[in-house]
Amino acid sequence: MKWVAPLLIFCTLAAGAVFPAGAATPEQPIAGIAHYDIYTNVDAADIYFDGVYMGRTAAGYLQLTVETPSPYTRAMASRAGYNNAYANLPTASPGGIYSISLILTSIAPSYGTLSVTSSPTGASVYIDNVYKGLTPQQVSLIHNQYTLRLEHSGYNRYTQQIWVYGGQTTTVNAALVPSTTYGTISVSSSPSLANIYLDGSFRGTTTQTISGLNAGSYFVELTKPGYQDWTGSVRVYPGQVTSVFQTLVPVQSPTTGALSVTSNPSYAAVYLDGGYQGQTAPGTPLVISAVTAGSHTVTVRLSGYKDSVSTVTVNSGQTTTVSAELIPSGGGSGTLSVTSSPAGADVYVNNVRAGITPVTSDEMTPGTYTVAIRLAGYTEWSAETEVTAGSTSYVSASLTPLPAQSPPSLFLPAGVLIALGGFFLCRRKEREY
Repeated sequence: MKWVAPLLIFCTLAAGAVFPAGAATPEQPIAGIAHYDIYTNVDAADIYFDGVYMGRTAAGYLQLTVETPSPYTRAMASRAGYNNAYANLPTASPGGIYSISLILTSIAPSYGTLSVTSSPTGASVYIDNVYKGLTPQQVSLIHNQYTLRLEHSGYNRYTQQIWVYGGQTTTVNAALVPSTTYGTISVSSSPSLANIYLDGSFRGTTTQTISGLNAGSYFVELTKPGYQDWTGSVRVYPGQVTSVFQTLVPVQSPTTGALSVTSNPSYAAVYLDGGYQGQTAPGTPLVISAVTAGSHTVTVRLSGYKDSVSTVTVNSGQTTTVSAELIPSGGGSGTLSVTSSPAGADVYVNNVRAGITPVTSDEMTPGTYTVAIRLAGYTEWSAETEVTAGSTSYVSASLTPLPAQSPPSLFLPAGVLIALGGFFLCRRKEREY
């Protein structure tokens, strides 16, 4: 056994020659693939590598498998309504897993103005079949092409394709063409501002021109608080104007007045002291005649809005005006917008992942939510926020870096490795002898 000690020394020195201090064991190349984990702050983003379509994210995530060596160097995320996002791809190694964050920012819509006038005025304005009011009218619209339609009683329909450009005003002056198949009534009175009813339907106050009437006879009624009602029959002829003028007779010691009711929006039901009176219309008040002088309750009701309830005083021989501005009832959803500094952090709303910052969540049920923001190397941030219907709640977090820490060593000193290597080599030699 005298040879054991020299052999041990030899083996130890040999081990040091095979694995010199500070040298790393060379990696062996592994044939295979690399993985890319793609994260986006919006769902359904299309991912491209060097212009090659790779797939679409679901819930802000897409995993891609790429053969190595990879020919791709740059990633792009694209979605309608957002600016494209880009990121350089790290060189892929066999078996490597790489995380790529692509942050898309919203494209702010560019708004312009459409200014519409008509001759005559008071034409109904429709943009892409949506009612926008009566001429003259100005409407704010996103940069785009639209179909403008104007309708006026007694005149042919006016239609035009128009473009609205961001930051500009598009002006339309429409000269409406009278329809030869209809006739017109011009109604005036002394005193003026008498209420006009045509076949029982309110048509405004004197002096008033009523167009678009089919040929034939009509029953006309004029009412004004403090004056006797006037009724009569007039005949309308195609392409002609029939004039009506009437001097109203005052009432001695009148005991009734009238109510004129409008609402925004229109088409609301009107109740006087609980009794239904009719419906408001765009640009035309609902007039309630022969209302007993004194205090009354007027209720204006429209689905989706809170009731407007007001107490008014009606004076004998006078018209009292009620203008109801209706308030939405609070139904519907809200929006939550979350940003962080730095960006690219994971967002959790009530412990459910909602994407990576910046992120906007639509169709949120109104209520209180807990928002948590997490990013590797930073302290987790959380707060409560309130989401209300029809509005956007903003959450902005400034993340705090974690204190720097030295990672624990996972390697033994070089001398220990050499000694262990020599020991196991010599034990093997000892077994061979």
